[in-house]
Amino acid sequence: MPRGHREFLAYMSEKSNIREYALNTTATPAIRNAYNATVEALVAFRNIHIQIVAGYIIAPSRAPRASYIAQNRALNLATASTKGQQAARASEKQQLAGTGGTMLIPFLKQTRDETVEAVMATS
Repeated sequence: MPRGHREFLAYMSEKSNIREYALNTTATPAIRNAYNATVEALVAFRNIHIQIVAGYIIAPSRAPRASYIAQNRALNLATASTKGQQAARASEKQQLAGTGGTMLIPFLKQTRDETVEAVMATS
């Protein structure tokens, strides 16, 4: 994560915590419902993001290269992730790493699952 983004998130964490506010005993059910609706919208976004990564990054990286791509030595995310993987193609369990070195799909699913856990019970 870029340093500026990390610093922004750290700043926001220090200044406010929406979850704490929504969990506050004085928070109204409307506040908790709004919080949960926001979390559920973020979960929906994360699900779509997983589908996009699978369709536009994972699938193309596993497909055979088109002849015009094989001739072009330029690298992009899909072709770079397959570089040197011809021997590893026998094993479909090979995972693709993201820009931060994390395994793409497991990381995205973990992030989505942690977001789901942020939904709070309403009374």
